[in-house]
Amino acid sequence: MKVLIADDEEHVREGIELAVDWGKFGISQRLTAEDGLQALELIRLHNPAVLFCDMSMPHMGGTELLQQLREEGWGTQVIVVSGYDDFPYTQAAIRANGVDYLLKPFRKSDLERALTRAVAAWQKQENSLREDRETEFRIRKADALLDEQKLAVYFKGETPLHEGLRSVFFKIGLPMEQLRVALVLPRNRTALIERRFFGDGELFVFAVNNIAHETLKSYGSYYLCRLDGYQWLLITAAEGSAKALPGEHRRYMDKVKEAWRSTLGLEVLIGLCETEAAVETLPAASVAARSALLKCDLLHPGRPAGSGKQAPRLMDQQLLLQTALNNENKTYAAEIIRSFTQALRDRGDLSLKELHAYTMEANVLLERASRLRNPGADAADASMPLWISDLDEWEKLLIQSWWMLIEEKGSESSGTHGIQAIHDYIHRHFQEELSLSSLSERFRFSPQYIAKKFKELYNTTLMTYLTELRMEKAKSLLLHTDMTVSAMAGSLGYTDENYFSKVFKKHTGVSPLQFRKQRRDS
Repeated sequence: MKVLIADDEEHVREGIELAVDWGKFGISQRLTAEDGLQALELIRLHNPAVLFCDMSMPHMGGTELLQQLREEGWGTQVIVVSGYDDFPYTQAAIRANGVDYLLKPFRKSDLERALTRAVAAWQKQENSLREDRETEFRIRKADALLDEQKLAVYFKGETPLHEGLRSVFFKIGLPMEQLRVALVLPRNRTALIERRFFGDGELFVFAVNNIAHETLKSYGSYYLCRLDGYQWLLITAAEGSAKALPGEHRRYMDKVKEAWRSTLGLEVLIGLCETEAAVETLPAASVAARSALLKCDLLHPGRPAGSGKQAPRLMDQQLLLQTALNNENKTYAAEIIRSFTQALRDRGDLSLKELHAYTMEANVLLERASRLRNPGADAADASMPLWISDLDEWEKLLIQSWWMLIEEKGSESSGTHGIQAIHDYIHRHFQEELSLSSLSERFRFSPQYIAKKFKELYNTTLMTYLTELRMEKAKSLLLHTDMTVSAMAGSLGYTDENYFSKVFKKHTGVSPLQFRKQRRDS
């Protein structure tokens, strides 16, 4: 916080400065002014929390200064310090929301009491403004999500175009025609969110959009719409000279792809609709972009698939997988699936269309196995997302899906012991790169099972427990060492110093360096 002392008498300004232990009140900077005009300039420049204001000053007196503050809407808390016990001065202070009126000469205790009230009033005001901003942000965010959902339903051809959708297009800043469409499949989205964003999907989407904005701002307007977790539709409208250049759309899509890869480590496949679209033909343009993607070779992105070699059949593994399920043998189930995916790699190529078909086969097998294992009960929700475009992720999710089926009727005691082992492992290895996915592979439980059972056993989520462990260690390091924030973030399993600082502030209310200073000063 900043404080401004406005008085035409130098000894009064110095007296106030020397009388107060400013650090005790959280004041980091003190400003001084000799008259009202100078004070007004400093207020406009620095927005101080508190103003000590003399009423009789040259060029612009205290009454005029306080009136100007009220008209301009400044929230600075005013403490009038004057040698005049005159009602007009008192009235001016009241109108400016002054918290106190001190007569010269004043005592140190009076000064500190007034400052205590002023700081409390400023903090209350700031907290209220922050809450208002957060509420407004949440409302805008909810509106944007609702608009995205409306558009996604339309783009997928599940609802006709209507005036409500046209108004959404107007709101997001896209024209009604001369649109270009690209379908984007994020290949390593799940692993990236876990590893780099520590499960924070919203932060991941924010980063993706920021990079797209920076890359496409010289091309024209754009909108990135999530059709689901594995399909994004990127709609662009070229502006200026970009309209006339042939191949410009493809060139910018390649630039976005490279920007995501180099900045975030995000790998994507992009399919283009080769013709322009209008708002009425966007569903058809989406289908065209999807058709282009289905031909892509997932093992060698950038070239079409089609070796002509015989493709293995997942259905041929049904008996083996059922045996692993009946015997509750997770290791055997994982070996069967890994052997199948290795056969796909050995074949040399794999189109997205083929993997899509394998995903549908996998879901049929999972549904059958679930009904055989639990006759008469609702089938377990272990289905695979249809638009996975990475074979490694496909393998991992299919293994986890079969593990979920095994866990449905597994031994409760063995499951509890397993979760306790995970709890102990996190406590010993919290400084390492941990995620539900990595713990799933190490302890051979599905991520869903780990998340559910950990919450049941410890009454907190696994990621919350991990974060609290890291934050307690961070507090200790801040108090007892001079380690830099960057080194501390790395030692606690965070690859991004800024993200670590954001988590720390969310957990404690202050930044790491503020925490260190406050605790050491006290």
